[in-house]
Amino acid sequence: MSDVSIFWWGEAVKRIAVLLVAFSLFSSVMLLPACARSDSSFGIYLADSGKQVLSLTDIKAYHSLNHALELNESGMEKWNSYQTSTTVPHLAENLFGKEFILKIEGREVCRGEFYSGVSSASYNGVVIMDSLFKLEGERNFITFDFGYVESIPSSEENRITSELEGFFSGRHLLVADEGWGFSP
Repeated sequence: MSDVSIFWWGEAVKRIAVLLVAFSLFSSVMLLPACARSDSSFGIYLADSGKQVLSLTDIKAYHSLNHALELNESGMEKWNSYQTSTTVPHLAENLFGKEFILKIEGREVCRGEFYSGVSSASYNGVVIMDSLFKLEGERNFITFDFGYVESIPSSEENRITSELEGFFSGRHLLVADEGWGFSP
């Protein structure tokens, strides 16, 4: 081999190495947002089994004025997977009345129950509405509520909502509006 061809191969190897390093750095930067939305940083879990119902990767936004989680496609699919009735909702075939645990960064923020506005029963505590119906189209949200007829103490409600707002704000998923046509 001549000195020219050895030089050429050496330069080619250097260029390939530089390209590989650049590609690795680019890939790392592109994966950072995905890592920041890992399943363990936020979760709604079934209290009896510990099964995760929704994670951060299922959330499109948190609307603070309504206490509403806007779900993305995967979130709606997960939520709808609990709606097993094919006609009129049956209480035993969905999340209604089941207890949940809300965790942020692995720490329990609160416990509550899945509930529905079509139920005539009152509730005292944190609930996630509306567990009887499938989500689709523009109806892609679930909301937190804090007691009906008797509410939880306002200090407890403020603590929970502050933790939700702080968590979602830090991930640029906090929206301080009333959403798209649903009432608080």
